[in-house]
Amino acid sequence: MSRDGHVDLDFAGAARRFRLGLGDLETLQEATGLGPGDLLHRLHAGRAYRFADVREVLRAALIGGGAGVGEAHALTAGLDRMPCLTVIATATLALAAGLDGAEDERVGDLARGEPAPGRPDGRMAFAPFYEAAAAMGLAVADLRAMSLWQFAAYLDGFNRARGAEAQTPTTPAPMTQAEADGLWDWIRSETGDRDGDRA
Repeated sequence: MSRDGHVDLDFAGAARRFRLGLGDLETLQEATGLGPGDLLHRLHAGRAYRFADVREVLRAALIGGGAGVGEAHALTAGLDRMPCLTVIATATLALAAGLDGAEDERVGDLARGEPAPGRPDGRMAFAPFYEAAAAMGLAVADLRAMSLWQFAAYLDGFNRARGAEAQTPTTPAPMTQAEADGLWDWIRSETGDRDGDRA
């Protein structure tokens, strides 16, 4: 897995880059109606997903990896001619890369590894990411381009750097520890396997 959420895989006769940044994960959730963590769990368990969801994962990850929109649509339109297990495995790996980040370097509170209860509908709430970005002065386009790992590293560094500084009227207050803990608990609940296993 990579820090920027990409994975390079052989697909449709060529090596292709798949990447799901935060904006791509948001698009994927809107297209499938499923939270990315929930969808990864379903793919990993081999049940309760639709082939259309697999197609959406691959389309979003191809576009996120740099493929043109037309190319991504053309490639995913031809999935019926590919081996089913290869298609599902590719989608699972692409989604896992976007959600897991770098296994050799866990960031900040993500290293605690304690799963929190998931939301009842299994979907991600993206508002906390935008709220944190506003507090940090991070542009929306930059936020959406980040992987979950990159966002975690950015937020962790922001909190460490700002924790010791005196606040001035023109300086936005950093997230409180309770707010940061709540955000990290939510991220773990959305990206972790609900049975305690990681894909």
